Amino acid sequence: MNELDHQLTLAINGSDSLFWDNVMFTVTDTFSWSLVIILLFVIIFKNNSWKETLLIYVTMILLIVVADRICSGFVKPLVERWRPTQDPQLMYLVDVVRGYRGGRYGFFSGHACNTMCFAMFLSLLFRSPKVTVTLFFWSFTTTFTRLYLGVHYLGDVCVGWTVGAILGFTFYMLMEKYRPVFCTKKRLISGQFTSSGFLKDDMDTFLTVIFFNYICVVIVAMCLGIA
Repeated sequence: MNELDHQLTLAINGSDSLFWDNVMFTVTDTFSWSLVIILLFVIIFKNNSWKETLLIYVTMILLIVVADRICSGFVKPLVERWRPTQDPQLMYLVDVVRGYRGGRYGFFSGHACNTMCFAMFLSLLFRSPKVTVTLFFWSFTTTFTRLYLGVHYLGDVCVGWTVGAILGFTFYMLMEKYRPVFCTKKRLISGQFTSSGFLKDDMDTFLTVIFFNYICVVIVAMCLGIA
C-alpha cells in the first residue's frame, strides 16, 4: 500500500510547464485567497444578527484552530511520516518547484483538512447548491497543489479530507445546537434567500469573487512565466 501511494504521488507530482508550476505555487498560498476570505466574513455579517455573526465567527475560528492542532500539533509529530520532498527514499525523484520542500513531516495534509473543514461547514451554513459545488472544487484544487508540489502523498491528502469533513460537520452541528440561544426570531424565507436565510444575490457575488480569484491566479502565473 505504501509503495502504491509513492507511485501515485510521483505520477501526479510536477510537470515540465513553468506556467503550471506558477499556478500551483500561487494557489497553494493562503494569501492568494485573502479577497475571498474577507468577502466571506462580510456576507456572514450582512445576513445575520450580530449575535449570530459572533457565534459563526467563533465557531469557524475554533474549527480551524482544532483542525490545525490535531494535524500539526498531534498527528504529524506522532506519526512522523516524511513528506515526499523530505523522504530519503524519494526526495530526489520528486519534482520540486522553486526549492519548496515544506516541513519535515506530512501526515496528514493540513491544507486538505483545513480547506475541507471550511467547504463542509460553509456548505451547511449557506445551503446553496452552486456554492457547495464551488467550495468542494476549491478544496480539491487547493489540495491538488500539494500533490503537484510533492509536499504530500495522496494518502496524506485523503486522510486530511476525511478528517476535515468530519470536523466541519461536527462543528456545524454543535453550532446549530446552541444557535437558538443567539437567535430568537424565525427567519423569513422567500425566493430571494437560500433555505438557511442567506441572500442568493450574496451567494452569486461570493461565486463571482471565487472565479475572479482563479482568473487572477492564472494572470499572475502568466506574468511570472514572462518575467
